[in-house]
Amino acid sequence: MRTRKLFVTITAVALTMAPVIVLAQQKGLTVPFVKTVIPVDPGWTGWKSAPALEVPLGPQVIAQPWALTPSITRLTMKAVHNGTWIAFRLSWKDATKNAVMYTDTFRDAVAIMVPVAKEADITMGAAGKRVLILHWKADWQEDIDKTFQDVAQLYPNAWADWYPFAPGELPYDITAWTNPEARRYLTGWVVGNPRSQPAKRTAVEEQIAEGFGTLTTSERQSAAGKGIYANGEWSVVIVRPFVTGDPNDPSWAPGRTVPASFAVWDGGKGEIGSRKGISTWIPLRLQQAGR
Repeated sequence: MRTRKLFVTITAVALTMAPVIVLAQQKGLTVPFVKTVIPVDPGWTGWKSAPALEVPLGPQVIAQPWALTPSITRLTMKAVHNGTWIAFRLSWKDATKNAVMYTDTFRDAVAIMVPVAKEADITMGAAGKRVLILHWKADWQEDIDKTFQDVAQLYPNAWADWYPFAPGELPYDITAWTNPEARRYLTGWVVGNPRSQPAKRTAVEEQIAEGFGTLTTSERQSAAGKGIYANGEWSVVIVRPFVTGDPNDPSWAPGRTVPASFAVWDGGKGEIGSRKGISTWIPLRLQQAGR
C-alpha cells in the first residue's frame, strides 16, 4: 500500500510540472550567422544585437533526489555562430556567488544538452540515444581566475608536516609540482579526475550520457567557456566547434534546426547533481552561413 501511495504522489508531481514543460517546448530561437571570430567573453559587443529567448526552468522530477522548488526559474539565452563555431550566452539572476566546493557547500553551474544524433530523450538521453553536455562550473572558473582551490585555500588552518618529493615549503603550491614522484600522492590528479587538475584550460567540461546514472567525461574536450558574476547575475559564454572529429559530435550545422536543453544549479540553495532547474528541448534554427 505504501508503494502504491508513493507511485500516486510521484505521478501527481509529474503532472503538476507538465504545463511548465509544454510552455518551454512551444518556443525556439533563430541562431544568426556572424562574420567574425566569436570571443569567449560575456561582455562581447556582438551579444547586444543577438536575439534573446527567455527559457522557463522547472524542477527535475524523474531522478531522485529532487528539488521540487528550484531556486532559478528563468534563464536568458542568446546564441550565434560563424559557420565553424557556435556560441551561447546564458544569464540568470542569483543572489549569491557560489564558486567554492566544500563537503556541504556547492557551486553554481549551468549546462547545455544536445543530442548526438537527431534526437534523444530529455532524461539525459537513453540507451542508444546519446547526448552531449557542456557543463560550466563556477568553481572551475574560480580556479582559472584566481588559483586552484586546493586544501591550503579551502582550509587555511589545516596543517601537514611533510609531502614526499614536494618542492618548496608550506603552504605548498601544487601547480608548480612537476616531479611525478610528488604527484603520485595526489591521486585525483594522477588518475585524471577533471576536478583535481590544477591547471585548467577552461571552466567547461564536456560530458556524454545515455540516461541517468551514465554521465561520463568525454575523452576529447573541445568546448570553452567563461563566466562573470556581477550585480547579482551570472553571465556565461560557452563555445564549441560544430565539428571536432569526435564521434560524439552532435548533428548540428548551419542551416539545420536542432534541439537543446538547459539546466542551472544554485549552489547556495543546496543544488547539486539531480537537484536543479531544467528546461525541455528548445528548437534552435541555425541560420545558413554567409547570410
